[in-house]
Amino acid sequence: MKKLFLWLVIISVISVFSIVGCKEAADEVAEDAAVEEVAEEAEEEVEEEEVEEVDPASFEGEITVWHFNDEFDTMIPMFEEVYPNITINDTKIPSGEIVEKLESAFATGTGIPDVFVGEQAWMMKWIIQDVWENLSAEPYNADEVAKDHFDYVKDFARDEDGNLRALTYQSTAGAIFYRRSLAEEAFGVSEPDEVSALMTDMDSFIEMGRTLKDETGSSLIPGPNDIQRLYFFNKKQPWVVDGKLVIEDIVLDYMDDAKTIRDEGLDAKMDMWSGEWFAGMNGDVLSYIMPTWGLFFVIEPAITEPEEPEEGIEYAFGDVALAHGPASYMWGGTWLGIYKGSEKKDLAWEFVKFMTTDKEFLKEYALESGDFISDTVVIEEIKDDFARESLGGQNHYEYFYEEAKKLGDSGWAERVTQYDEDIQNAFLTALGEYYNGNLTKDEAIQSFKDEVASLFPEITVE
Repeated sequence: MKKLFLWLVIISVISVFSIVGCKEAADEVAEDAAVEEVAEEAEEEVEEEEVEEVDPASFEGEITVWHFNDEFDTMIPMFEEVYPNITINDTKIPSGEIVEKLESAFATGTGIPDVFVGEQAWMMKWIIQDVWENLSAEPYNADEVAKDHFDYVKDFARDEDGNLRALTYQSTAGAIFYRRSLAEEAFGVSEPDEVSALMTDMDSFIEMGRTLKDETGSSLIPGPNDIQRLYFFNKKQPWVVDGKLVIEDIVLDYMDDAKTIRDEGLDAKMDMWSGEWFAGMNGDVLSYIMPTWGLFFVIEPAITEPEEPEEGIEYAFGDVALAHGPASYMWGGTWLGIYKGSEKKDLAWEFVKFMTTDKEFLKEYALESGDFISDTVVIEEIKDDFARESLGGQNHYEYFYEEAKKLGDSGWAERVTQYDEDIQNAFLTALGEYYNGNLTKDEAIQSFKDEVASLFPEITVE
């Protein structure tokens, strides 16, 4: 009896604690559910705030834009269609004059446009001169807005503190443009993958030139200056390190290869941008080293038969293709920045943001123009939708996407200095003297050093 009583007490105690425990557990569950509900409501509110967009028509006013780009003739009306109450007073200035005009405006502090462009060759000047607004800061938050852009096109536009000072709508990866018919005649192959396999490095590229000359009498390239970016882009150090000029082995290799090409008669002895240089695209020159924009503004205009074709010219439209060359590179591009003294930064930002990051705009622009853009999400969406007639149906977007992805690990942007364009031009001048036989290699190097020392007394030249 005592045992039974004891068990009843134990069971009663357990029941009480169970009830209390269940209540506590139930309270905890209810409390957790309440917290979760509040969290979900807060998250929904945040999401609502994030998707809430300002009506583009609510922005009113006008801004001035300076650029040199033909494509802006199409792009600006597309912006104005979405932003009907923002007037763009754009001024197109030849690329050879815009730097001087902008520097003059900076010097006087008057007439500076709200938005102006930078090009690869000289935009570093604007970053160092601190004339562009910091787009990484509030209210722009450009790092987030442009999160889908290739890193290398963003990194090029960063200041020494890592802040973005400009954004671009382009990604200007490079290619080896070649003539299919010449490749077939010389090598027995003509498709891009087959031709790419023949030139995996500079030695094999030069060997292609020897075979081409023997089999067809044609030239590998227009001239030694055409291959400069295969070397300059793939340097491991900047031209100037700790205030000293650096001449890397790859630069010396360029001198040797240029001399070999000229001495063995593998180039057509054409100067870049000359009339004969353009004519060679329909002639007996196998390859031209050009980037994305070269397809639209250089190659296609030259190889497309005009309404009144010149007698005796067989235009190469459809006989050109893109191949992966001995090295990857990029060349050129247009970045847009906001003048830090602008009184219309809100409108200027809407323009820059739209032109460089609006996905619907970039998609429409890319599909209409074929220009290779900077937004990887949009590229993934549209890359299969191209077959360029001028390239014999080749999908140039797939090709350039492959090359652009390679550039992400190049570290190129970290090697850029404000001296690059002038130093490289000085080098090319000395290089020409060398491969033309006017100077020895050592004399050409010394001539190059002397010119750099003259141009930039602040650089130590040893």
